[in-house]
Amino acid sequence: NLKSIIYLLPEEDDPYRTCKNKNYISRLMFLCVCARPRFRDGECIFYGRIGCFPLVTYETAQRSNAVTGRVRGDMAMKPITSITRDVIREFMINQVLPAIRAKWPREVVGNPIFIQQDNAPSHLKLDDPLFCEHAKRDGFDIRLISQPPNSPDFNILDLGFFSSNSSNSIPRACKTIQDLVPAVQQVVFTHD
Repeated sequence: NLKSIIYLLPEEDDPYRTCKNKNYISRLMFLCVCARPRFRDGECIFYGRIGCFPLVTYETAQRSNAVTGRVRGDMAMKPITSITRDVIREFMINQVLPAIRAKWPREVVGNPIFIQQDNAPSHLKLDDPLFCEHAKRDGFDIRLISQPPNSPDFNILDLGFFSSNSSNSIPRACKTIQDLVPAVQQVVFTHD
């Protein structure tokens, strides 16, 4: 808070401020994809962790930054501030579907795969034509379903995915988004 009064002794340095205000803290959203683990003869053949995708874009840096060590012209990671249906569609088609195809157990490829999403306005409609076209490729049958509204009992992400990661924590303090993304992904994929 900029209006707080701090009393210092003559030999003390001024406290270091990391940001001007809490409104300047950048926020970052992740799109996490998980499935039920698969077992064969008591051995886990598929952990169910498909991916954790940061909703970011990469832009060319307009100026250098001495704090982060970034040089002008380097690729800079920028969080997407407005998550729209088009952003979700792009991430689902370009990142989620290829990750499912790469990690899904081959013996159950022909069975339907349901991607469950909540009823957020930015999420895809169940019959989105572009998503449905990409979801049927390579012999996969991937479909979208929505959670029932106002029913916390069916929220598989809260019950299964995030509660299993609650014991894990990010091992180090992250000062930039470039540090935060690999730290979160390391925590999410500790069992793979």
